[in-house]
Amino acid sequence: MGSKQSSVLKTVLKSVFVFSVTGAALLGAQNTSQAADSSKSVASALAPQKASYGYFIDQYKKNIKQNTTPDTNPAISIFDNTFLSYWSPDGTKKNADVLKENLDKSIKITNDASQDEVNRSYLTDRRDLRYNLISGLGQYAPAFIKDASAQTDFNTIPTSPLPANSPYSSMKWADENSKLGSVVKLVDLNEASDWSSTGTPKAYIKFTRPYRQSDQVKVNPYLKNVMAAAPDNDYDFPSGHTTAAFETGESLAYVFPQRFQQLITRSSEVGYDRVLAGRHSPLAVMGGRVLGTAMTAATLNDPANKQLIEQAYQNAQTNLSKAKDTNADDSFSDYQKNLKDYTYRLTYGFKPVGSTTKAMVVPKGAEVLLKTRFPYLSDTQRREILYTTGLPSGYPMGDDTEGWGRLNLFAAANGFGKFLTDTVVKLDASKGGFNANDIWKNNISGNGGLTKQGSGQLTLLGENTYRGETNVDGGSLVAQNNQAFGNGGIKVNAGKLQLSSKSVTVKGNYTQAKQGTLELDSNSHAQINGTAHLGGKLVVKSDSKLSSGDKLLSFKKHTGKFNHVSLPKGWHLDYGSKDIRVVK
Repeated sequence: MGSKQSSVLKTVLKSVFVFSVTGAALLGAQNTSQAADSSKSVASALAPQKASYGYFIDQYKKNIKQNTTPDTNPAISIFDNTFLSYWSPDGTKKNADVLKENLDKSIKITNDASQDEVNRSYLTDRRDLRYNLISGLGQYAPAFIKDASAQTDFNTIPTSPLPANSPYSSMKWADENSKLGSVVKLVDLNEASDWSSTGTPKAYIKFTRPYRQSDQVKVNPYLKNVMAAAPDNDYDFPSGHTTAAFETGESLAYVFPQRFQQLITRSSEVGYDRVLAGRHSPLAVMGGRVLGTAMTAATLNDPANKQLIEQAYQNAQTNLSKAKDTNADDSFSDYQKNLKDYTYRLTYGFKPVGSTTKAMVVPKGAEVLLKTRFPYLSDTQRREILYTTGLPSGYPMGDDTEGWGRLNLFAAANGFGKFLTDTVVKLDASKGGFNANDIWKNNISGNGGLTKQGSGQLTLLGENTYRGETNVDGGSLVAQNNQAFGNGGIKVNAGKLQLSSKSVTVKGNYTQAKQGTLELDSNSHAQINGTAHLGGKLVVKSDSKLSSGDKLLSFKKHTGKFNHVSLPKGWHLDYGSKDIRVVK
């Protein structure tokens, strides 16, 4: 090596060559090092944080009657940094301001309740906790009721207050031996096991229900006798109905992710119904969401439940996916309303009580909650979604050590909030469902880029600002927003890039290989801020309403031409120096 290097250095040309190769090698090593550093940084960001009890998913079965203290019961100590920092079981108000705000919200919500809300909160109170979630299935609910043999004995609103000793529903909510038996079993396992109860945390925390804190809290008129007769040790925090609602709703969302956001919105509505009735305070139902979500993740992660979970998923897909009743009501058909309601109920409008700039923490095992919603992603990618869609720190009930309180599953169901690094996704159309076709609705930021692989279709709906490059290596990548592709360039190496927005901006260069296809519909136009390197196929859908001279692509300059063009009959392309137009 030494003699060869000496001979090379005898000529300037060879010296430059060696310098160039060495420089390139050093640059490559530097880029590799930066990539490794980036991977380490992402891995560090996504790493779980251990609480005093360890990790909830490993300890959840310790929530039993015998374990009555934070040292022995994770369902109590999960609230160490949140509710137990505002309130002490001995009655001391550690944060009087947040407790006053909590009561004030109870007063306002109960006094502002509409008659429809009063009626709904009555039914939520009386029915089996699990039956309450069936409405989240919308037009699939009739099939679920039939195939799960689901039932309730509370279907009407009374004309006067119930007697003080009126019982809850006495009917079994659904049948474990029914056609949807494995789904019912999974819900029952998650919601009705010994370790699912909120009784022990309530007994330790001893926080008084809102209607007993102030007579300004307006109780549900049909329940006033029942509530007045409740024992003194019938405590507020955490809400059992809300815990059960999230255990049930998130279990159903796992086995039937087609209704993921609607089901968790109904879960949050059950919590809101508890506030409406005067039964619980906002902090109590927020605590129920935290505990119910942690319990669900623990159940879904437990290896002992693996076979039942798989059976329940297949059971739901087989019997419900084609059983939509288009004549049935759907209380959760309005996406924007669901988004608004769910988002509000994450914080109930509380003012922050701590720093709002702490880094997000994703609990150990929380990624399982998105497993069927994003079956084509890895566990690490699902954790990245949870990390980049979580709530800011500082809000009441948000900053438990593990991060359960900051999870925003509604936003997470819309895909990444940020690309922390270059993201590769592979959708397989042959597998159906979300593997075949998915939509990401979030506005995606970050330094990374996106590579779309596989035969399935992915649609980007957000106003994205991610800085990396967008690559299409297979299937279809669809833009339904002008800013769908962020701030980088695009390479269509294979597969199809489809523009379904009237105008789509490409901030960098556009490169299309001969195996790639660009498809324009609805009179779409692509504004390329850099250079367009053209090849492959161009398709302008025949239903497009074209006018002679319409611009299809604009750019600073271009190289090459499309190898094949599919236009409505009688039309052809006119290649200009700054654009490509259709003419007739």
